[in-house]
Amino acid sequence: MSKKKIIRAISMLVCGAVAVSCVPTLAGCSGKKDSIVLMTEELSGLFNPFYATSGTDMDVVGMTQIGMLSTDRNGNPVAGDDEATVVKAFSVDSAADMNGKSVYTFVIKNGLKFSDGKPLTMNDVLFNMYEYLDPVYTGSSTMYSVDIVGLSQYRTQTNYSSGTDDTESAISASAMANARMRRNELIDIYESNSRVEGNPNAFYDRTEAEMKEFIRNYTVSEGYKDAVATENQKANLTNADYQDMLIEDYDFVLKTFKEELESDFKAAKESYDTNSLPYSEWKDKLNNDVFKFFLYEGYIQPKYEQVNGRDNKSKILSFENESIINVFPTQEQAIERVYSDNVKQFNKILTAWGTAGTVVTKYAADATEVIIRNNMSGSSLLHPNISGIVSLGHTTNQSSVTIDNVTYNVAHSHNQDGTPVNPNEYDVLQVSVNGIDPKAIYNFGFSVAPAHYYSADEEHPNGREIDIVNNKFGVEFASSTFQSKVIQSQQHVEIPVGAGAYMATNKDNSDNPAGSEFWSSNIIYYKANRNFMFDVKTEKVRMQVVSPSDALDKLEANEVDYVVPQFTKTNADRLKTMTQNGYGKLDSWQLGYGYIGINAGKVKNINIRRAIMAAMQTSLACEYYSTGTCEPINWPMSNVSWAYPWQDENKTQSYPNGHDYTQWQSRTDAISKIRKYMDYAGVSAGDSQLKITFTIAGASITEHPTYEVFKQAAEILNQEGWNVEVKADSQALTKLATGSLAVWAAAWGSTIDPDMYQVYHKDSKATSVYAWGYREILEAPNLYPEETRIINELSDLIDDGREIDSSTDEGKNQRRTISREAMGKVLDLAVELPVYQRKNLYAYNAKTVKGFPSTVNHYSSPLEKIWELELIG
Repeated sequence: MSKKKIIRAISMLVCGAVAVSCVPTLAGCSGKKDSIVLMTEELSGLFNPFYATSGTDMDVVGMTQIGMLSTDRNGNPVAGDDEATVVKAFSVDSAADMNGKSVYTFVIKNGLKFSDGKPLTMNDVLFNMYEYLDPVYTGSSTMYSVDIVGLSQYRTQTNYSSGTDDTESAISASAMANARMRRNELIDIYESNSRVEGNPNAFYDRTEAEMKEFIRNYTVSEGYKDAVATENQKANLTNADYQDMLIEDYDFVLKTFKEELESDFKAAKESYDTNSLPYSEWKDKLNNDVFKFFLYEGYIQPKYEQVNGRDNKSKILSFENESIINVFPTQEQAIERVYSDNVKQFNKILTAWGTAGTVVTKYAADATEVIIRNNMSGSSLLHPNISGIVSLGHTTNQSSVTIDNVTYNVAHSHNQDGTPVNPNEYDVLQVSVNGIDPKAIYNFGFSVAPAHYYSADEEHPNGREIDIVNNKFGVEFASSTFQSKVIQSQQHVEIPVGAGAYMATNKDNSDNPAGSEFWSSNIIYYKANRNFMFDVKTEKVRMQVVSPSDALDKLEANEVDYVVPQFTKTNADRLKTMTQNGYGKLDSWQLGYGYIGINAGKVKNINIRRAIMAAMQTSLACEYYSTGTCEPINWPMSNVSWAYPWQDENKTQSYPNGHDYTQWQSRTDAISKIRKYMDYAGVSAGDSQLKITFTIAGASITEHPTYEVFKQAAEILNQEGWNVEVKADSQALTKLATGSLAVWAAAWGSTIDPDMYQVYHKDSKATSVYAWGYREILEAPNLYPEETRIINELSDLIDDGREIDSSTDEGKNQRRTISREAMGKVLDLAVELPVYQRKNLYAYNAKTVKGFPSTVNHYSSPLEKIWELELIG
């Protein structure tokens, strides 16, 4: 049996590559610094290892976690006793030698403990895998995209094998259709009871009490029943029961909408550029957060100067309805005003607001559960486990495995807590995958969160039972309620727990902090996990929200010890001086890239999307950065990746053919293209489709490389009769997960392998595809014929690329060719415009902290071994 190359050690904390910040804590009255302070940007507060969405939230969680594997400086997966990994050793047997199956073998370390002192065992490893592979899981992991033997049968509870039919895709399509039907039930109740006679598009305002009364007098449709109840459940449910469900649905919508408005208030604070026109002349008004919120929500309207019958968006003459801030002067009152107005016009919440995306995502998970349970015979599972995922010591008689010439005895006897009885024996995980999948090994590098914590609730305070032999893995199969009420319970969202170098605490260093104490006044509190596998040199670490524009000021003021400022010329020059005064500087090319996204669900016409792209002079983004630290890119891929399609060996940029809207030539050329695509779209100046918001994903509208790109593009488009406004939104990344934004600027954190499944495949369940409008496209292919064709072709190319072994030069060349063609399809779709590749800049106070590495690789950060950082003095 020949084996693929076994790749071993170097090191990176898989889950702990953090970019964060905080305020020093003082011990007593001595003035001595007792904590390392790290910088983070704006947080969303979803600190859950399974469902965290934003990069900053993931960083917060990552401090508390360790992964199965880590990566070395070449991006290769590694494990071993000298690595912060769950795995001691691993091997990959190729499909060519294993009857068409690739077999991944992982030896699990003994003696690992979570921060609460409980052991990390095979029970926890399988709990995490079954969570990520559950059919109603909707987080960002796409482990389910790996063709694990028996996975499709398990997820669908049918006997079909992956590749033999489209059962899973059909389930997803049916679930989404049912989710829309369930949402529309609430809309229909409102509209049928509120429509103005003689005017089918006008509706009376309705209070919450009136809506609930309408629901109580409503006969539920068969479509709603299909979306919420299995065939067996229907026999025992009355119309009153369904009405109770509708009341719960209604309350969930209102709760979600209130949360959206609270997020909007945060976003509005930094949404307006007060240093340039048109808002620079109105700084006094924009100093008021409530004014900005009402402006953000459209209650306050700018009145522009008129030039040739059009708004001159660079000159505001006055603001209409600004007196509203006198009636509703506080944040709570302002939010309540917008809330109450829109609750009375309920259909708008579920059609025009971001709440609609959140609601449909939840309803789709519920509908998936219903469909799968309808496939089942009774309550028992036809396929109670995933046959390709095996714990050798629990369900086989295999006595040992040999990896890299070292033999490991398999543990077959276990203590009650799941640990092997014999310390010289090891639990061994074996995963069989059909064919070849170059991305699989990275999917198997997941962080291992504690089953006893994340599966716990009031009924199961110590977590759900795990009995591997009897197919109990701690996860309730296909249960939307389990996902929302248990995995995503308030405690599990607010307080992360794991086996990483640090654990959650509060300002008093408690072992059991409340969520409001762990993240308080924009500070995150950590204490050393004394159960961590290596010595942790600093007892306390803090993170504090700091704007990149303030990062170096905070560092010099000794308020933070480590920051990640933007790599602007000003910051680079300033750091040259600072390094002479005891500060350290590091940099590395980012494994990721900046891009502009357009949601086809919001901007439905492909030619309008192309016109928007034609207005973008993406090279302006690099002018924001210091010379040599930013490069324009032409393809939707980090050029750090080995698969980036350079023109030649000298890494000269290549250009995609047939995408003139992605290639800026001049302002005159851009206007010509804009007009061409407007003609193709059949729209003219003033068309309602041309009213669009460009959103900067960040806490500051001006402190973003793409702001000047957006600013100029908006000016050009508005001169052509569009109505474009540029805003910043500190909560944008969370909103992208619901498909709430129309056009935005952000950056991807790329994966090491150039796999495109998660972000672009039609079967991806990751929320990233909602940002592109896949949900709307796949639901109504007749309305999106061109997009549907492109997505199908793109998905086929992604599948083709996953079947190629890229461990050889020949395989890499084949994948490069396929990736280039697939990226061309992304550009055809006109949902993503590549902008830049940049370097990350890091700075730290070498007078207060030591232990930072001398160089940083693309796959890591200076915090890769956070446990080695040490306070000086």
